[in-house]
Amino acid sequence: MAIESSSDFVRMTRDALAAAGFVRREVGETVYWDGGAGSTLVMIHGANDQAGTWFTVAPALARTHRVILPDLAGHGESAPKDGLLPISLLVSRLEAVIDDAAPHERVTLVGNSLGGWLVMLYALQHPERAERLVLEASGGLDRPLAVPIVAHTREEAIPILRAVHGPQYEPPEWVISALLNRANGSPMLRLTEHLEHSIESRLGELTPPATLIWGEHDGVLPLSYAEALRDAIPNSDLHVIEGGAHIPHMQQPERFLQCLTAIS
Repeated sequence: MAIESSSDFVRMTRDALAAAGFVRREVGETVYWDGGAGSTLVMIHGANDQAGTWFTVAPALARTHRVILPDLAGHGESAPKDGLLPISLLVSRLEAVIDDAAPHERVTLVGNSLGGWLVMLYALQHPERAERLVLEASGGLDRPLAVPIVAHTREEAIPILRAVHGPQYEPPEWVISALLNRANGSPMLRLTEHLEHSIESRLGELTPPATLIWGEHDGVLPLSYAEALRDAIPNSDLHVIEGGAHIPHMQQPERFLQCLTAIS
């Protein structure tokens, strides 16, 4: 399938999940994908992304685990399509998915970027449900991003995309267009309650073991951020993926799987 737009890309990723045997499910206004069998991994995408982002690794993981892939509230096929997106709503919807898919089970929570922050918020609220945390290029510290989140011109877009995908990344035109379109009303810009859900002062309260997975070329949250997060979270370690940037599971899926399967 030729990718000529962000819609094409999203369709391709979700078709890949379906082809691997994942089933689309709904709980309330939230959509999630469910595949495999075994101990449960719940994998949470980042801002402006959707469950299909995990298509590079989810089919392999589903050979040995049950894998749950939600669309966060306001992302992918999950409502609401407009209006504000309080962080508390994203966490409560994540809770609903876990309760629906794996009631009473302890689960491993994997989160990329914003997803990592939500994973930690969930684990603070429900420590009895979290077996382990895997924080991939995760938020959680009260620090600004290293690059802007909005681009209005092609010249502004390319440095942002290289921060996300690596310094040598040559973005296709549809990727540039997708970023420019996000300058108006994207899910990230609709997020609220950042200060109310700041967790930097609470990182020491996290009880599950935590593994941090980071790309060496992450230009959004650099390695110094990862090291500070690791130092603040008890019983945590850090794995750095060569050649990866802010989304290692997309940029270096085999290395990401090696890190994940070594601990799961």
